[in-house]
Amino acid sequence: MLRENSIPVKNSFNIWFNRSKRKEFYTTSVSLYKTTINRDSNNRFPNVILNSNDVGGDIYFTTSNFKEPFEDNYGTFLIRFINANFSSFETAYTTFFCFYGFSILGEFYRDIPNLKLFKSKDDFVKTYEPIFIKIKRKLKELQYLIKNCINYMYNINNNLKDKNFSPFEKYLTYAIYNNLFKYSNNIEVFYFQFFAHDTLNITSQTITPRIVREHLNSGVINIDDSAVFHTQYLSNILYVSLAEIASNKNVKIKTCKNCGKYFIPAKNNEKYCDIIYYEDDVTCKVVGASNSYTKKRKSVNGIKLYRNNYQRRLMQVKRSEDEKVKLDFENWKHLAKSKIKEFNNNEINESELVEWMKENKNS
Repeated sequence: MLRENSIPVKNSFNIWFNRSKRKEFYTTSVSLYKTTINRDSNNRFPNVILNSNDVGGDIYFTTSNFKEPFEDNYGTFLIRFINANFSSFETAYTTFFCFYGFSILGEFYRDIPNLKLFKSKDDFVKTYEPIFIKIKRKLKELQYLIKNCINYMYNINNNLKDKNFSPFEKYLTYAIYNNLFKYSNNIEVFYFQFFAHDTLNITSQTITPRIVREHLNSGVINIDDSAVFHTQYLSNILYVSLAEIASNKNVKIKTCKNCGKYFIPAKNNEKYCDIIYYEDDVTCKVVGASNSYTKKRKSVNGIKLYRNNYQRRLMQVKRSEDEKVKLDFENWKHLAKSKIKEFNNNEINESELVEWMKENKNS
């Protein structure tokens, strides 16, 4: 078995990507302070999430590994960093470090303490808050640098400079001008590491092309997974994540119309993010769409006519025992909703929607 190039895991950081599944995976050591290990039905592996019940007691730590890494949506590390609130230790922890740990700060602080069992919140905070205070300015500078690159790449905040060039062309321009490549100096790259080094119980002594084919066909060997990137440096992880997103033509970064946070939409026409920090958070996809409809219902005359007519006809149904009245209401409701859908999809304009609502008021 091959063992000489095993990748460090404890108090280290490794990240890799799967474009086809739009997932990213990472291993790290984290404290379970205000957090819990979450089993998402959409994920094969767990992720870290904030616990809304801030219970007291001992603060434990855990280390993920290659057999069970942490799993998140594609680009989550990069998105969390540019959205992170570094104004205080508490906000920095709950918006970023609780998910990834502190071992990635080696470039800013030489002696990052290894994780241990903390007996209290005060003990935990006293250990890491002074470190954060010392490096806070550098974190903000790095965040500003990465955020400006993303704003430029994706024309965010009406930044239309060089708008006719692709995000990747603009990424390379920004990277060269600002020498982002210096942030790749402390990365180790491990190719085909999972099966070459027996993570999947495949031995070098018995390997044959037939066995490789079987594992490729069954998915045991997944060539869609990228190489593993290993580093202790936050800037280097960001460099890898940014380069990965920039080189993928099938994704883009936007800002949420509800909360203003950066996010990667599953579909390019999405306006609202699905970012959550706590296990019981309601996403902007739910809140934003509801708020948008409420605002539209109050401002679009055609939708106001629909709501008024809906209430009037519903009252008629409740007062009548005639089945035809109920059937007419259901037919009208179905047609009216179809017409509103056409309006929302820009297939008809507001005047046409108003005209239809008036003409079919009593149909």
